[in-house]
Amino acid sequence: MEPLDLAAFILHTYPEKNITPMKLQKLAYYAKVWTLVAGEPWVNVSFEKWTYGPVNYNIYKTYQQYGSSPIPTTKVFPTWKDSQADLLKFILNNYVDYSAFTLSAMTHNEDPWKQTADRETISEQSIIEYYSKQPFALNLLKDRTEAAFHLLHSNTWHSFVLDMDEAETAANATYSSYKEYAKLSDEANHEFKQLVHSFFAE
Repeated sequence: MEPLDLAAFILHTYPEKNITPMKLQKLAYYAKVWTLVAGEPWVNVSFEKWTYGPVNYNIYKTYQQYGSSPIPTTKVFPTWKDSQADLLKFILNNYVDYSAFTLSAMTHNEDPWKQTADRETISEQSIIEYYSKQPFALNLLKDRTEAAFHLLHSNTWHSFVLDMDEAETAANATYSSYKEYAKLSDEANHEFKQLVHSFFAE
């Protein structure tokens, strides 16, 4: 899959997520990362090390006109196999709610970006070597819908477990399945929105 096809997929799949060019770059990068780790290297997109994280030049040139503004939802939707679309959604659902700057900061803390020279291409070998060792990689080696789900260790995760001991951290790192995690996440988001609504209604 080529860079602009991947970008179109992301924009089409998440029309309400206010995806800016910077955020699009980071989502595309993590799509590339985890499909490689999953042993499905069909995302034919390369990334260079730029100041604010990994950047694909074709995506950059196509969407740079939007600056820091959200990109309008694309009407072009490339044809993908269901298995490919399902894998991408599984990956992207774990990243799409983060801001562009949070995603950028995440890449800055990860070896493939840190160990690549400025404006050089981040190698697939460095991606596989680093991300294959991360807990989230375990989700890609089995049935993603039924097996235990290992949380993405993002900046938010590290802040959440900062004061926990090893036992507490381990207990919060895994759910019985992705379905359970998604259900609890949706419930938590719903409760948060209700709390915010009631606060401003008073």
